[in-house]
Amino acid sequence: MLMNCMIVDDEDISRKVVEHFVEKTDSLTLKHLCDNAIDAINILKKDKSVDILFLDVEMPEMTGLELVAALKSTSICIVLITSKMEYAVEAFEYNVTDYIIKPINYPRFLKAVARVEEQLQGQSQSGNDTELSALFVKTDYKIVKIELEEVSYIEALSDYVIIYCGDKKYVVHSTMKGIEKKLAPAKNFLRVHRSYIVNKQHIESIQDLYVEIGGKSIPIGRSYKNNFIKNLNIL
Repeated sequence: MLMNCMIVDDEDISRKVVEHFVEKTDSLTLKHLCDNAIDAINILKKDKSVDILFLDVEMPEMTGLELVAALKSTSICIVLITSKMEYAVEAFEYNVTDYIIKPINYPRFLKAVARVEEQLQGQSQSGNDTELSALFVKTDYKIVKIELEEVSYIEALSDYVIIYCGDKKYVVHSTMKGIEKKLAPAKNFLRVHRSYIVNKQHIESIQDLYVEIGGKSIPIGRSYKNNFIKNLNIL
């Protein structure tokens, strides 16, 4: 699941640490970086694509909690990052997703991201009555409709992706993050590697760190394995 995020922290070092963690996490895309809450709230009024807000609490002029209060009934998942535990009770009254005490480390950051992903998936399942069944792509100077049930897997190739549909394949100018976001409403597609997305309906077998689809052995990246296995109906 691809998620857009925003970082708001007046401390340069803390802001850069979180920025580094975002950049090394495949499921995250950094949309905005702010050193104060006032600029952040003005941006959020215009940009509705932000999924996660990594937010410091103690900031001049407007605190992180004041920003959260101003957002009111937002669907943005908020992860508070602060050096003090004393704000925790008030923070959870605003239904923040997680509360991290500085100094932050990468495993704790990933735990917060997992909580956000779980929350967003719950929102998506309750808000979507229909599932995406087809995709229109531009390839070979024309627009082609691809039935998603026919797609077996997708492979990254530099600035392009190759969509495999049985004996056919379509080369499309896109990134893996871009195609993953397009496929988000389709429940059968899972990212298994930096370079591969698979349709679980076409999986023939799984052995060690490989998925077999139509005679093709597709590697499973170690960082994707747990999420991949979790989304399979294994007896």
